[in-house]
Amino acid sequence: MTLLTVINLKSITKYLAIILVVAFAKAVTAQETIEQDIAAIDNKNVQETLAAMDSVTPSTKKRFLIEGVAGVIGDYVILGSDIVSAKAQAKREAGISDISSCELMESLLSEKMYAHHAIQDSITIGDREIEGRTEGQIQYFKNALQTNDDQKIADFYKKENITQVREALNRVNRDGLLAQRMQERITEQVEITPEEVREFYKSIPEVDLPLFNTEVEMAQIVVIPEPEPEEVKLVINKLAGYRADVLDNGADFAAKATLYSDDTGTERQGGVLSLKRNDPFVKEFKDQAFSLQEGEISEPFETMFGWHILYVEKIRGQIRDVRHILLKPYISVAQIEKSKAELNAMRDRIILNEISFGDAAKQISDEERTAENGGKIINPNTGTGRIEVTRLESDMASTLQFLEKGDVSGIIEETDPRMGSKTFKVVYIIDKIPDHKANYANDYLKIKDLALKDKQVKAINKWRNEKIIDTYIKIGAEFKDCDILNAWN
Repeated sequence: MTLLTVINLKSITKYLAIILVVAFAKAVTAQETIEQDIAAIDNKNVQETLAAMDSVTPSTKKRFLIEGVAGVIGDYVILGSDIVSAKAQAKREAGISDISSCELMESLLSEKMYAHHAIQDSITIGDREIEGRTEGQIQYFKNALQTNDDQKIADFYKKENITQVREALNRVNRDGLLAQRMQERITEQVEITPEEVREFYKSIPEVDLPLFNTEVEMAQIVVIPEPEPEEVKLVINKLAGYRADVLDNGADFAAKATLYSDDTGTERQGGVLSLKRNDPFVKEFKDQAFSLQEGEISEPFETMFGWHILYVEKIRGQIRDVRHILLKPYISVAQIEKSKAELNAMRDRIILNEISFGDAAKQISDEERTAENGGKIINPNTGTGRIEVTRLESDMASTLQFLEKGDVSGIIEETDPRMGSKTFKVVYIIDKIPDHKANYANDYLKIKDLALKDKQVKAINKWRNEKIIDTYIKIGAEFKDCDILNAWN
């Protein structure tokens, strides 16, 4: 059975994981991957490779595989080092250690076939989308390397300058996006009916039914200690002073961010950030970034993280390069204890049935997103209230382990990793579903999702088999024993 003819959860999951790992390895991470894919295999080199590997056209010349090339598909060359780096990436990022070189080669062939035929089908990718992804990756590496020096990023990639890095990443991202669009086109019309879901479930042998982890439906009340008004005023005045010093006295904004900002993720780089309108920054921050002109500094403003001032350093089309200084008002021990006591008193009322959990959440919970819904948590991935316990933070998972349907937890103290502040919460278990084998009635939505993925994989498989016939493909001799690649040969 090949990766593309899977019929059970484990096989489908593994197949998708391989595709994602290869895509991630090619587009985002490893230095060695970028070096390989951007080693300037231009069109002339591709044509030379095709000619050297071609065994169809009669010739008296000896045919050979150019050193380092594992295969060719359409106008794309797959390097042997791509296989090595993808395998390492699979183990490092996805914890998958049993992927063979044969399986990875098939995944790379599929990826390049998608991109090749996307071009044939006139699928285009806008420059802005490609450049936006590239800039996001460069910023990611700047944060990882704790630098804002473009030359250090170029040195990391062993390129002469940041322009060469951008050009290289643009090529990689263009191919990745082409492949993604081609897959979307292949599967966009694939739908699943209730009857197909039922037949899919019936086709899985009892012993192969997937095991679903314990899930809970729960609601929560979150209380966040607030600073005293005097502490808020102190922070606002400090930020206003920094702003005035830069505007009136020519002080260096970046230096002040390094010295004073409470944002540990950016303070070493002088508070620098690059963002687009659709980036996942809080609304208040983006509103300021896109309402100011180049060189302007905002007045102090508040977000969920604290108080900021923001300086627009450069505008590059849809991208804003900004610097900011974040200050968090001091929260006293007295304020922390006050919040804890308020939550504890409300918990007592819930236990005594003086108030429902939902009404209590609407009254005092500081998490607006759940408070409006009576504290109920919705899983964003499924749109339902069910959440796998194993996907929760370890402390929360440990707490839920001992709670049953209808129970209210004790006070759970947490430190918000983004804000660095204490929060207190209590949770109510609406329902709890223990570990169990897939059940058609209770797990219909999960089985439906699995059946749809299976049907999509089959659609891709059918498309692949049809396209193999009219696509130039040549695979290196080192893969001759790979049964999984028989169809490609």
